[in-house]
Amino acid sequence: MRLRKSYNPDLLNKNELSKLSELNSLSNEYDRLIKRKNRLSTELKDINLRIKSIQNLHSEFASHLKSTNKDINPIISVGFDKRWSTYNCIVKISGSGKSFYLGKEKAIKMKLQQFHSNNIMGRGMSFVKSEIIRIVNTVIMQFVDINSEKEIFKKRLKLNFDNVLERYVASGEWDYWKSG
Repeated sequence: MRLRKSYNPDLLNKNELSKLSELNSLSNEYDRLIKRKNRLSTELKDINLRIKSIQNLHSEFASHLKSTNKDINPIISVGFDKRWSTYNCIVKISGSGKSFYLGKEKAIKMKLQQFHSNNIMGRGMSFVKSEIIRIVNTVIMQFVDINSEKEIFKKRLKLNFDNVLERYVASGEWDYWKSG
C-alpha cells in the first residue's frame, strides 16, 4: 500500500498534505501487519493440521484398545421415554455411563435418512435403533479419554446426537450419503 510521492505539493492544501504524510507513515505499519497476518494464517493452518493428525491417531489407538481390551468395549442401548415419546441413547464404558437425547421418532429418521438411498420413514424403530447403535459404536471412542481414571468421557467434547452424526460423516464408514 505504498503511496507514491509523485504528487504535486502545490495542488494540495496543508490539511491534505498532512493527511498524505500520515498515510505514508502508516504504509510501513500496514505492510508489516499484512506480512504478520500471512505468517499467522500459515501457522494456524499448520496447527490445525497437527491437531487433526493427533485426533486421528488418538481415535485409531482408542479403536485398537476397544478391540483388544474387553473393559473398553462400549455397551450401547437406545431407550424410549413414554412420557414424551422421545428416545435417548445410553453408552456405558468401563463402569462409566453417559446418555444423550436423540429426539422423537420422525426427527431421528430424518437425521438418519442421509445415510440411506431408500426412504426409511416407513421402517420400524428396531431398524432405527440398530442403526443408531452401529453409528454410535463407530465413533464413540472419539468421545472417550482413555487416560482418565475418574470420568472416561471427555468434558470438552459434548456427547450429543448431532456431534455423533458429524463425526460419523467425517469417519467415512457409511455406504451411502447424501447432503441435505
